[in-house]
Amino acid sequence: MKGIVAAGDAVTAEAGAKILREGGNAFDAVLAAMMTAPHTEPMLSSLGGGGFLLAAEAGEEPVLYDFFVDVPPNRVDIPDFFPIYVDFGNTVQEFHIGAGSTAVPGMIAGIESIYEELCSLPMQRIVAPAVEAASKGVVLSSMQAGFVKLLEPILLSTQESAAIYAPDGRLIDDKNDFVNREYADFLLRFAEEGASCFYSSDISEAIGNYYASNDGLLRAEDLKNYSVQKRKPVSLNYHSCDIYTNPPPSAGGVLIAFTLKMLSEGSATSTDSFEYVRELIESFAITEEFRRTHIDPHIHDEYAEKIMDDESLISHYLMSVGSRVNLWGNTTHISVMDEYGNCASATMTNGEGSGMIAPGTGIMMNNMLGEEDLNPHGFFAWKSGVRLPSMMAPTIAMREGEPILILGSAGSNRIRSAITEVLDRYIRFSEAVKEAVEAPRIHYEKGKLFFEPGYDDSILRRVAQRYPDMTVFDEKSLFFGGVNAVTGDFQGAADSRRGAAVSIV
Repeated sequence: MKGIVAAGDAVTAEAGAKILREGGNAFDAVLAAMMTAPHTEPMLSSLGGGGFLLAAEAGEEPVLYDFFVDVPPNRVDIPDFFPIYVDFGNTVQEFHIGAGSTAVPGMIAGIESIYEELCSLPMQRIVAPAVEAASKGVVLSSMQAGFVKLLEPILLSTQESAAIYAPDGRLIDDKNDFVNREYADFLLRFAEEGASCFYSSDISEAIGNYYASNDGLLRAEDLKNYSVQKRKPVSLNYHSCDIYTNPPPSAGGVLIAFTLKMLSEGSATSTDSFEYVRELIESFAITEEFRRTHIDPHIHDEYAEKIMDDESLISHYLMSVGSRVNLWGNTTHISVMDEYGNCASATMTNGEGSGMIAPGTGIMMNNMLGEEDLNPHGFFAWKSGVRLPSMMAPTIAMREGEPILILGSAGSNRIRSAITEVLDRYIRFSEAVKEAVEAPRIHYEKGKLFFEPGYDDSILRRVAQRYPDMTVFDEKSLFFGGVNAVTGDFQGAADSRRGAAVSIV
């Protein structure tokens, strides 16, 4: 067996699997999938956005590559920035798009950094699956076509976007080939010239001019000044497993670690029990308070980086969660493991897309400055030039130095609850990875509870006595994220909520 790939779409997963068959390692494979995803999952990923990759070379400590977006230093009096609303069925979420919503993208720089340090194949071979998909075309899955329809107002918001996503006036769908030759040509140029072709070239000058003339914040010098950051992951021991995840200035990883700390002394013996649901909800509630008081105000400080080592603080919150119990996210993720034991866990996002297309590339630019979840102090409130915080949290769990679970999730603010629940079910309750990923999920946010169907009505009635503001979905929903996971023994689980897929080589 050469390896396993779990990704947000079958064609994305197959792109990584093809590279494994050709003798590439996990990092070659994950990059191939990352560059294919913008075409096969066009509403969930783009090279105009950003992300994170948690890399664990066999026998080595994991390293986090941070290539998320930066806040541009420039400001304009009246930015091109306006709201749209996405209907998830049981709840509606507001996002903002336009030229003023675009942060400095890091995806292309991140891909190059990972390639230079971890990959074994030439870049021309790594981009080949994505080039083939974009030049010859692919028929989107019904799930991906549904996402396209959901975000139709964004795709039609500019002429440049409509030319790619609604050629001949018809929105791309699951019945016709989706072709983006401009994107394929860009990938070939990238393979030849490297990231400089995007960050310091005629393309970057065109991008800067485009945003300057459309009341945006992004400029050519912002692209030139972008840099990838390598970080030491947040880590904790949970039921004899070492868990590694995304550190600050991402908030997602430290919040997952904190919630698991709160769950570490739980007494529930079954995930079908009221006791389990109660522990989960109260741990989420305490985590939200922890985020408000200790994380959001300090996310760019050294304090946030060391907070999980503060045993006194954690013990106080453990007392708090005990007393509460007594009272009673658009993104995609790819997980890869190869035959040598190398692991890659990559999460990336374009937000919902800004409607802006980077000239000459076929690449939709991000709207990360327009996501409320990432701007808790208000829009345009972050200091110029800082890395925008994120909920994304690529994660690897190990036992005695060997990987046992590689996972991550899509889903905005629901990322942390989705990953926490899968980790807890897999590690504490020994559920199979597919069972853990497909199990019904719970999310808590600002005093509101959201349940997927699957929990007994008697449990829901007891929960409603304490949390009357509760929504129970009629069916599984992409609102609750999309966890894609692989295990150390080459088992995989791809979240049906988002039409994901596993490919075993």
